[in-house]
Amino acid sequence: MVNFAAMHSKHLLKPIWLTLFLLGVLQNALSQNNLWKVSADSTLLKFPWTGGLDACQFAALDLNMDGVDDLVVFDRRGNRWLCFLNDGLPGQISYSWAPQYVRFFPQVSDWVVFADYDGDGKPDLFTYSPGWAGIRVFKNTSTTQPQFTLVVDPYLSSLQGGGYVNIISTNADQLGIADLDDDGDIDLLTFWALGTFVEQHTNKSKEFYGHADSLIFEKTSFCWGRIAESEENSTIYLDTCLFSRKSNGFRHRGATMLVHDFTGNGLPDLLLGDVDFPGLNLLINEGTQTSALIVAQDTLFPSNDVPVRLFSMPAAFLIDVNNDGLKDLIVSPFDPNFDVTENYSSIWLYLNEGSATQPLFRLHTKRFLQDQTIDLGSGAYPVMVDLNGDGLKDIIAGNIGRYVRSWFVGNTLHSSYESSIHVFRQQGTPEGITFTRTSRDLAGLSSLGLRGLVPAFADISGNGLPDMLVGSENGGLIYVAQKSPGDWVMRSTNFGGIQTPPWSAPSLFDLDEDGISDLMIGSVNGRIIFYKGSKIGDSLGFQFVKNNLGGIDVTDYNVSYDGFSVPQGFIAPDGSPRLVVGSESGKVWLFGNIRGNINGNFAPLNDWQSILDTLVTHIDAGFRSAAFVGQLGNDQKLHMLTGNFSGGLELWNGTASVFPGIAEKRPEPLKIWPNPSNGLVYFETANTDCLSALIRIYDNASRLAVSKSVNLGGGKRILDVKGLKPGVYIFEMRLCTDELRRSKFVKLP
Repeated sequence: MVNFAAMHSKHLLKPIWLTLFLLGVLQNALSQNNLWKVSADSTLLKFPWTGGLDACQFAALDLNMDGVDDLVVFDRRGNRWLCFLNDGLPGQISYSWAPQYVRFFPQVSDWVVFADYDGDGKPDLFTYSPGWAGIRVFKNTSTTQPQFTLVVDPYLSSLQGGGYVNIISTNADQLGIADLDDDGDIDLLTFWALGTFVEQHTNKSKEFYGHADSLIFEKTSFCWGRIAESEENSTIYLDTCLFSRKSNGFRHRGATMLVHDFTGNGLPDLLLGDVDFPGLNLLINEGTQTSALIVAQDTLFPSNDVPVRLFSMPAAFLIDVNNDGLKDLIVSPFDPNFDVTENYSSIWLYLNEGSATQPLFRLHTKRFLQDQTIDLGSGAYPVMVDLNGDGLKDIIAGNIGRYVRSWFVGNTLHSSYESSIHVFRQQGTPEGITFTRTSRDLAGLSSLGLRGLVPAFADISGNGLPDMLVGSENGGLIYVAQKSPGDWVMRSTNFGGIQTPPWSAPSLFDLDEDGISDLMIGSVNGRIIFYKGSKIGDSLGFQFVKNNLGGIDVTDYNVSYDGFSVPQGFIAPDGSPRLVVGSESGKVWLFGNIRGNINGNFAPLNDWQSILDTLVTHIDAGFRSAAFVGQLGNDQKLHMLTGNFSGGLELWNGTASVFPGIAEKRPEPLKIWPNPSNGLVYFETANTDCLSALIRIYDNASRLAVSKSVNLGGGKRILDVKGLKPGVYIFEMRLCTDELRRSKFVKLP
């Protein structure tokens, strides 16, 4: 486990732009949610291939124009949009991933706030203006599909001191938007440029034009609510607009705001999050519509239940997620410093068990949406390899690290993370491909206390089994041998004495086409080190060739001073060797002109259509991208897995479903008796209102043996299994709610 302090990002002001894909491209290239059920020990992930969720912001918008608000998510880790359609079931949380809608959203950076400024019932988009420390605005002009039109650029201005000037808003500040004076147009709350006080910028659209469709602001208060924030921590001082505490020159910057009437008195309260701190502070307003006065604060919000404690700088959003007409509370980290925030369990959902005017929030889950997608914490480095020799490619993925804990030294936040390697075992069925997570810590490498474990596989020892080389933040390579199937032994933490820059990312692939795996190593510098492979008896050895394979450097200096190259080789459909290389900026690079040119410069390509079923010529998988191309199934197509800093995976050219493997919530039991049986079996399940179900029985090779619809009247049913061959079977019941319940049973001769 590695501990490290909060640090300033080396990223420049230019954002890591999100590549927006064509609708047809997304439908063809990215995996959708076809559901195949094979696993006997857990339930299917509903949307496994989202690419992960980390520091997210949320909005309710009607994406498919069916009159039901859907869910739009913006993940500031890589500036990624994610869209989820709401099934609209009353009292239920039921969403489906809808990547085909991403193309409708503009390229934005760092933060977004949706608010209907013109009163047409369609939320408009306010977002950060990079390079200007200001606010850009996109008007929602949707009709038959989502559409946003830029109306304010490069920044929103306000009348201050006799002239209109930029309303300062940094990438670490989420502004508050609401009709503060109850006149029918929206107003703004922001922190003063140097912190401490909250400024009010009042919209004069109603006063000047008699309607709310304009954004013309005047700074009307430098000290809204008569509150002051400490320059050194998250302390809020009430009833003061004169703040003269001495500091040591430390400028305390960064806050999140949610303006809403939480007390039902008709006045806007302020829910405040603060940089480096894990809680939310509810500031209660008992002033007037024109003069706010904060008289009390709830520093452990929500104090009626489990208070928010989410590192770092939680941002809050009010959205009705269960279709009961009441707005629920979603909380996620906002801190721009990705080296201190929580991941994995970083989206907390509180359901509103009160009323619209008197909300009562109860914690429902700490992994909203995350529990239905592959999420490894921070970072995802996938490879495809047949790990157990069954002829089916499994997915192995390392990560940067999963959040462990945070602590303070003075006023500086420190966090620790733990990296490991995950195994998703492939299981083929007549209906398709599924993956079940069978390990969260292959070979127990988390015990090394490293970050950034990146695995690569080849038979290094010569015993016919794939062994593993692993890179890390520390550089160098770890060698883990597979002595016998599933028996992993660490042989060296400094394999071959190979020296690399930090964040080593190895790949084992026969690049020179001599029948022997070569070794490529990416790193923080964006280039690739090349070692030629050779046979030493039955074992595999490597000899250094060059530090700049193919002349490749994936560093984009407009985005970051680092490259974080992650190379992987594959054979293209035309039989030629190719390279895909992930990068810090998020771009996935494709290189050719390799055959017979190991010592020359490789050619960057954009002909992804020759590899995947797509028209895309540029792929941005999100900050700290990684990619692997290979065949997963029997369709003879190439598939691509991409990972990013948000800890998830995306599957291109495939429709493989995933089971989490290690269940976090035990499913309801399915009782079968007698077990074993040689004839009739009874089955019974509890806690369901379903009147029917689909029964499927799979043999020990995952082949479907029985498929039958049954009536659940009375709760207990009977099934004739005399026709089954003797052996072990998986008995699966799919309920009307799409819930799966499973049990094993043995058929006797």
